[in-house]
Amino acid sequence: WHATVWAIWNSRNDVIFARGTVSVESLVDKVKLSSWKWHLTKNPGNPCSFYEWEVQPILCWSQ
Repeated sequence: WHATVWAIWNSRNDVIFARGTVSVESLVDKVKLSSWKWHLTKNPGNPCSFYEWEVQPILCWSQ
């Protein structure tokens, strides 16, 4: 949830202040990447790779 709001907020700022554009695909990628990074920060011993996080994030949570 937080990663989604964060990605939307940052993309909004890019559009407004940097005259950027945002695609749904890039927004989804930003959500996945931020949530994975935050998960690793909160769970430093978790061996979950980004690929595993993209495919089965719930499995990563349970490790």
